[in-house]
Amino acid sequence: MKGYGIVKTLNELNLNHSALLLEEAHFAHSQLQTNMASLGGQANILEVGCGYGVLLSMLAEEFPHHRFSGIEPFFDGFAQLETFTGVVSQMNVNMKTEAYGDHHPEEKYDAIYCVNVFEHVNDWRHFLDWATDHLQVGGKLLVMCPNYGFPYESHFRIPVIVNKYVTHTLFQRYIYRFEKNNDCVGLWDSLNFVKKADVRQFLGQSEYSLRLVMSDETEIIDELVLRFAQDTEFRKRHRFIGGVAELMKKLGILKFIHYFPNYNPYMKLTFTRG
Repeated sequence: MKGYGIVKTLNELNLNHSALLLEEAHFAHSQLQTNMASLGGQANILEVGCGYGVLLSMLAEEFPHHRFSGIEPFFDGFAQLETFTGVVSQMNVNMKTEAYGDHHPEEKYDAIYCVNVFEHVNDWRHFLDWATDHLQVGGKLLVMCPNYGFPYESHFRIPVIVNKYVTHTLFQRYIYRFEKNNDCVGLWDSLNFVKKADVRQFLGQSEYSLRLVMSDETEIIDELVLRFAQDTEFRKRHRFIGGVAELMKKLGILKFIHYFPNYNPYMKLTFTRG
């Protein structure tokens, strides 16, 4: 089992959300595995928004020749985190409590990745600028997150009506209850509703066209559809989007979603530093 040490710790702490943490980490691991394997030598790798370090530990265990670091701005708010820090520190991993803007490493990275974090940064344009400055020439920034070009908000599992403001106005009471019941007050405010089309347009600007080259890995949609079919709990959490995907598959039109990448519900983007 990948990440045995961290899995063992999660089981011992018996956290209510440990199963979810592992489930999400395993899926992300399956998506990043090839990217990590393609890095030569002793690559210097950073995870932005590493949380408990579950995914970080899995990758560090599988690729011990690489050097892994992680930063998490809300580190102090995580319960029982000191236990995790001890486990992770034994796995060739260095975790720090800081926001990405406060992270100034002495050595540039061969790869930076973030999973379900890009949609939470205050200014994703600034994040891309920061990541570019901290990557080696030829280095990779790997981003996986929801695409708000598709009218669905996956954290709250509600449709997006026009924009963030209108959606909040219509679902205000539901959003309030959701945050209170799930101990995540402030989650809605943290969302930036990033759209793939806007990222593509931003990178088309002259000052970025040579600094970062974006690759859109639309195959992630096929992986999500497969996950809906195989993962019962994941399907329960996202009934709406799962139902849409299954209907499109039955009608034989799911394959056409690749022709409209800006409207895919989820995105996996690779940015290469020029």
